[in-house]
Amino acid sequence: MGKLSEFFNNPGSRPTMYYRAPAAVPRPDGSTVTELHDVSSSGSSVSSKDKDDVSVNCSYAESDMNEVVLTKRGHVQTSRGFTGLRKGITDHCMDWMVAWAGSQFVFFFMWIILAVWCIIGIVYKAPSVWQVVMQDGQSIQCYIWDTLLMRQQLISTHEQLSVCGNVRSRIGTLKRLFSSRQLSRSSGKKDLKDDCVSVHSEEMQCNSVTERSATEGKLPSETWYDKFCSFTSVILGSLYVIIIFWICIFIWIGTGALWIDAGNSPPYTGEKTGSNPRLARFADNWQLYINTATAVVLMVCSVFLQNIRSRHDKYIGKFIRGIMTMDVDIETEARRKFGDFDTQNPVIAMETKKRGWGQRSIDFYADVIGTGIGIIIAIVVFSIWLGIGNQLSWSDDWWLIIGTYTGLMGYLDGFVIREAYHRITNKEEHSYRIVAEEDLELFHLAGITCPPEYTGLDIPTSKSLDYKVSAWISHVCSSPLSVLFAVCSVIGLIIISSALHWSTTGQLIANTPTMIIEAFLLIVLIQAHNWADQRRRIEVSSLYARRCILLAHLQRI
Repeated sequence: MGKLSEFFNNPGSRPTMYYRAPAAVPRPDGSTVTELHDVSSSGSSVSSKDKDDVSVNCSYAESDMNEVVLTKRGHVQTSRGFTGLRKGITDHCMDWMVAWAGSQFVFFFMWIILAVWCIIGIVYKAPSVWQVVMQDGQSIQCYIWDTLLMRQQLISTHEQLSVCGNVRSRIGTLKRLFSSRQLSRSSGKKDLKDDCVSVHSEEMQCNSVTERSATEGKLPSETWYDKFCSFTSVILGSLYVIIIFWICIFIWIGTGALWIDAGNSPPYTGEKTGSNPRLARFADNWQLYINTATAVVLMVCSVFLQNIRSRHDKYIGKFIRGIMTMDVDIETEARRKFGDFDTQNPVIAMETKKRGWGQRSIDFYADVIGTGIGIIIAIVVFSIWLGIGNQLSWSDDWWLIIGTYTGLMGYLDGFVIREAYHRITNKEEHSYRIVAEEDLELFHLAGITCPPEYTGLDIPTSKSLDYKVSAWISHVCSSPLSVLFAVCSVIGLIIISSALHWSTTGQLIANTPTMIIEAFLLIVLIQAHNWADQRRRIEVSSLYARRCILLAHLQRI
């Protein structure tokens, strides 16, 4: 079973990861020797002469070590994925697809598609085919984006944990060195807050605006594109948008339930069903309209979410590069001061919290979505759908089939992505908190005073009513019970649609509620990302500031 599981990329596996930072040994001429390694496509480590790359983990020969390289652009590359296996060509291809999906090209391309679609609808007076094309196209797009979003958040967390493991490995050496001997601390008692903006400023190339916004967790807006994306993400992820969204849904339900005089069509349906006005209520076109509206919401939110994550990761990458570069300098300076040139850095084990069967099942499904298995399943499904098109005479029911499948799967994926994101962000926060606590222990041993705003602990949260309500909604949607609800509701919708012989009405019944709830979940997920990303920026910028303080302290001794 082990080999078979590895063939499918060990879905659901969360093994313990081991990290050891490479020893930074000073040379007599003042330079530093570190074991720099690059990660090849096969996952093996090879010697690298590229001075723009900083190794953030070790080339330890033991098979259970995770080899990591931080590139000059701040991208973290790991030899092992989040399931513990070495990365192959499929993983690298999917990582490229994730980066592409978050690019400006895809962002603007989405708006072009929406504009062209709206113009066609105005010219041809919004026929049913026009709506179905948008719904099917969006369902396929969102189905693929669910795979990319899931992989993006799993990889991002894995990379952040790798950074924490490397930093803790070097902190272990520094704590040992400061505990073994006493150096002159005349400069250590001084508050070195001002050193944060002077040390390695050329490395980070951060202007004064970036420095001020860093400790507040704000994502800097350098261009109109950044400003537009940041402003829109805040609007989309607000409680007010959630309220407006559900108000619109209830208005739509009311229009379908209105009592209409005989001979008149119900509002927004465009059709009558027989002579009885009761039968004309809740008609197929009435469902098509809301499906089309939610399709537009899903398309915009999914592309925006991918874009937000991509911009956030790039910003964090700049700080991580500065942190890793200074860590090497800090260790070099410390080894030179204490005369220790041989002792290796300690191994740090990043253990996985014990999971119940429900969470293991969710992780299994999440890995199926976020690995090559999900792509293979998608290719098979789309191939079958295209293959039966001629048998179904390319009818409306054929068009609805793919929308129904991707709608049901996307609905379930939305719950899984939200639950998995809640757990992995908590794990990230816990890891950064441990790093902050160990940093403060090191500062105490070194006799350094750390400014309160750079401790990385007790990060304040909003006390407003809208934040509390939004946090409660986010917590409810993140529960494993919500995933169980999604599974049960999908089974129920399949039974209902089967009873209706998967007719147009039967498929719309399966499509409509799932698309509404999936759109709601994406709005909630954007909101959760805004909070989590802001907290992560504060944690990483505080870690960077503490590295500045520590390096300045060692240079002054």
